[in-house]
Amino acid sequence: MAIKLQSQKFLLTLFPDDNQTTGIVAQEVVARFFPQLSSGRFRSLAVYLESKGLLRYERAGHITQLYLAETGKKELYALFPAIDPSRQNWAGNWSCLVFQESPSGDKAFRYLRRKLVELNAIQLTRGVYLYPDTFPALFIEQCSRLYRGAVLILAVASLQFGELRPIVLEKGNITAVLELYSGISKEIRQLLAQIENTSSLNDQQKALFVSLFDRFVAILKEDTGLGRYFFPEETWGREVLQLFRSIVLL
Repeated sequence: MAIKLQSQKFLLTLFPDDNQTTGIVAQEVVARFFPQLSSGRFRSLAVYLESKGLLRYERAGHITQLYLAETGKKELYALFPAIDPSRQNWAGNWSCLVFQESPSGDKAFRYLRRKLVELNAIQLTRGVYLYPDTFPALFIEQCSRLYRGAVLILAVASLQFGELRPIVLEKGNITAVLELYSGISKEIRQLLAQIENTSSLNDQQKALFVSLFDRFVAILKEDTGLGRYFFPEETWGREVLQLFRSIVLL
């Protein structure tokens, strides 16, 4: 399902933390963090996402509450692997895709390269890509249908010689992503220290929240989700997201 950026941000504000099965939030609170949308457009977006089965409504007296549906969670996992629990528990095994001979329908593997970039697969060399654990089922189906005899996919559980860690850290931009998360988490913590609840946010603070959240979503999109495996003590995308939600939930 193709989900536009505005909708992705909306769903992320509802993403529950590790101690919650649902992250119920009042609709009017979520709306405060989308100042570029009129109240009518915001409600229309919420209704659209509900119609697609991505979120759910719940009435509590005069208050409309929203929470993320299971389908919405799965869509977010596909869009942002770094928040997927399976990526959090990754054990260090890989799938390796090797180009052989490009088919007539995709000269030089242009389409396949684009799909690999979308998946945040790590390019080792021009025709060799690594992906943590196993490639998504839909991607495997596409390879089977469009690239039979043109690519090879291998499972790699261990190395006989050499080290992947320095290669993955560099080509996966893991240390760069960590630095960006560190800067954003510092700023969002400073904002948290200045406010008591979401209703006390002034226009400048709301604008700062929106700007920081936009930056965060852009980084999260590029995050392979492998950082926790290599640097388990650091703060990564899932935790930074909950810092943003802690302001939403004040």
